[in-house]
Amino acid sequence: MQTGYPSGYTSKLLGRTVIFREMECAGMGAPRCLVIGREAEAWGKDAPEREYLGLEWRARRRSPAPPRVPSRASRPAPAMDGGVAVGVSTGFLRTRLMMEKVAPTDATVLVIGESGVGKELFANQLHDMSARRSGPFIPINCAAIPETLVESELFGVERGAFTGAIASRPGYFERASGGTLFLDEISSLAYSAQGKLLRALQERKIERVGGGKTIPVNVRVVAAANVDLSEEVQAGRFRQDLYFRLSVFPILIPPLRERRDDIPLLMSHFLRLFNAKHGRKVLGFTRAATDALLGYGFPGNIRELQNLVERGVIFADDERQIDQHHLFIGNERLSSALRLTDMGRVEQVPESAADAGRRQPSSPGSEVEALRHAEHALYARALAAADGNVSAAARALGMSRAKLEYRLRKQR
Repeated sequence: MQTGYPSGYTSKLLGRTVIFREMECAGMGAPRCLVIGREAEAWGKDAPEREYLGLEWRARRRSPAPPRVPSRASRPAPAMDGGVAVGVSTGFLRTRLMMEKVAPTDATVLVIGESGVGKELFANQLHDMSARRSGPFIPINCAAIPETLVESELFGVERGAFTGAIASRPGYFERASGGTLFLDEISSLAYSAQGKLLRALQERKIERVGGGKTIPVNVRVVAAANVDLSEEVQAGRFRQDLYFRLSVFPILIPPLRERRDDIPLLMSHFLRLFNAKHGRKVLGFTRAATDALLGYGFPGNIRELQNLVERGVIFADDERQIDQHHLFIGNERLSSALRLTDMGRVEQVPESAADAGRRQPSSPGSEVEALRHAEHALYARALAAADGNVSAAARALGMSRAKLEYRLRKQR
């Protein structure tokens, strides 16, 4: 398990098969445990891990599938550039496990999470892991559809149904036939439109606007919401029957502030992505920049982290690292509560240090007063260390005796 996890994760992250092996074991008498990771080709022909660790899983699953229609290149891009969900935190792995459980089925999925957590990206990957991966993935932002056009956009329209309908047009349900229909921001649909959507989900049949023919649809529905739909039901803004129809298998995507272990991996992922996109050669992040990102609240979640890294790649010089001032040039409020250790772990800064980092003078007067107190404490410590000898204290402070005496008299 310990070698299988980094083998599978690193292979996915790098896009090629990497195998980790334990070469020495302390439990078997070796002086230490030694694990080495190499690309599969470097291990030669003796690499059975490819099969029993599941590193060839995607190839085995995809081999019998017919060519994708339409091709991935012609489909709308996922919400996060790069097309891959990256993470090692408990929340991320739980979400990934739930996706793997529900992917082989045709069950309706409700993805819940704050804005910017990557709901469309996860829905896209859910589609890629399903038996419908050869079909289209059609994303819809329900908030962008005017209330008067919801029915025609979802179910299509027949020629002459209303003024301006000069040709028959299929709706999103027909266009997604054989694939997945992703309904983002489902809570923004008008109450009347929710009833029409419920009927389509129940009967798996639709009628175009102005048409009298019933059209069966073979589509899997994945809905997403950035609000608590149960509260919307209690407030009377969302139909209870539609809520229960959608929440067959709810998946919660935690916000980035609850999965901070993923931040270093996401930083590295976006750095490679935007270096390639913008033709830059930025080397990485300084410790100050890393600590600042780890302690930041990320109200915009992964989308905001993506924007910050892209900003840093643009702002920093080639062959240099991204520093804190390259990232936070707007109204972002920083915190220093977390930092990255030398071992690569995220840890909490001691409370006193964090408080000191957050403490700011409320006014110029209080800043001067704080400086006066700090100066007085410095002189007192120097005198105590010199047993009251002013000359020795002055030498320790790097100033003349006369200057120290003058400052001591001024403080009285």
